Amino acid sequence: MKNLFLSVVTGLMLTGAGGIAAPVWSTGELQLANGTLLKGELNYNWKAEIVRYRQGDVVKAYSALQVSNFRYFDTNQNTLRKFVSVLYPFKSKQVRPQFAEECTAGPLTVYRQLRPTREMLRIGNSIATEADPELVKNMDNFEYFVVDGQDVVRLRDFSRTLWPRMCDEFGQALQQYVIKRDLNVNTTLTRLLLINHYNYLKIQAVTEPDEVPSLGR
Repeated sequence: MKNLFLSVVTGLMLTGAGGIAAPVWSTGELQLANGTLLKGELNYNWKAEIVRYRQGDVVKAYSALQVSNFRYFDTNQNTLRKFVSVLYPFKSKQVRPQFAEECTAGPLTVYRQLRPTREMLRIGNSIATEADPELVKNMDNFEYFVVDGQDVVRLRDFSRTLWPRMCDEFGQALQQYVIKRDLNVNTTLTRLLLINHYNYLKIQAVTEPDEVPSLGR
């Protein structure tokens, strides 16, 4: 029985070693903390929080401490993905530079970080270093953070902190937006949509101060 157990574990380890996929390189650009801009191919290892840069035969790896921001075109998602290095305790009692992905920009900017799951940590699972495309498609696999000036609020505190503040400025327009689309304010998608709409109303109020923001604008 002991030999059988060892054989199974050894087999899993060998399968894992052989099953690790080759790094996926994407066209993009990376700006270092010192301002240097690098253009080439990028590979982001979310678990190690390392972004690798390749130009020709030269490959270099950078941590969040060395990087200001980077972006690349994700062919799986068919979108340009943007990441920044932020100094904030996203995780309890940790204050150090970390990479976070920008998913909404404006007066309220939303960043997200992929949450590790038990599935990611299986032996031989290649997404232990690179996010599986299907995993990334699920919004609820991320932890979201909203930056409002100097304040950082977790999206899960939306109803208690952000929503009342947003309604103080554009309550009628936002409520109409919810009612017209029959939205559930407790879902991640709805909260992101409301923040995006709030940003739109906020920008419109600044650029066209004499006009009242409305749902149809």
